[in-house]
Amino acid sequence: MSVERKREEILSALKGRLIVSCQADAGDPMDDLDTIARMARAVIRGGAAGLRAEGVASVRVMRAVTEFPIIGIVKKKDANGEVYITPTFADAKGVADAGADLVALDCTRRRLREAEPWPEMIRRIHTELDRSVLADIASVEEGLAAQEAGADAVATTLYGYTEETAGAREFSWSLLERLVEVLRIPVIAEGHIQQPEEARRALELGAHAVVVGSAITRPATITARFAAATERATRS
Repeated sequence: MSVERKREEILSALKGRLIVSCQADAGDPMDDLDTIARMARAVIRGGAAGLRAEGVASVRVMRAVTEFPIIGIVKKKDANGEVYITPTFADAKGVADAGADLVALDCTRRRLREAEPWPEMIRRIHTELDRSVLADIASVEEGLAAQEAGADAVATTLYGYTEETAGAREFSWSLLERLVEVLRIPVIAEGHIQQPEEARRALELGAHAVVVGSAITRPATITARFAAATERATRS
């Protein structure tokens, strides 16, 4: 089977399906590799068709428990605490070698100072690692640029985290609709999706797949939403 055919089959396996991001920030009670592996097994049992994992170790433990597609990333912070996704080819190689089927990287105009140019990274990930590339973007222009550079798919992951979109904490339906309209490659809806109805709406609007993270896998975040609701009820 050709490399291109294999990459196409991985994306086909995710079409119309749910991908769950199983991550935990440093210091979070869930930040434990055994916990991450159990989380991955649980969401697969619940119907997830793929996983998104941060870091070599997390990718490795997930690969040990499933053959389903895994999107691998590496998060790095700058001096101001801003998070950047897979900024170097070494990061991409690390998660690919650990078992990731797709490598996601920041393809926005903002880049960590030591980051390598992402168009060249896309080429190297294809030719040297034989992996698909998911371009995490925040605008239509960035999606078009990623497509032109050869990305296999784009995701709306970084909407709300760039200078132009800073502060947005709800999913941008207009961005999804426009990306689906102008791009030839698959568009994955990711970021700020909180309800099952929103996931369904994204697919109905043409998203190739949907990634959900905090709303499924972060107990502290989920609990905080319920706690806030009970507090409002008590005050009223």
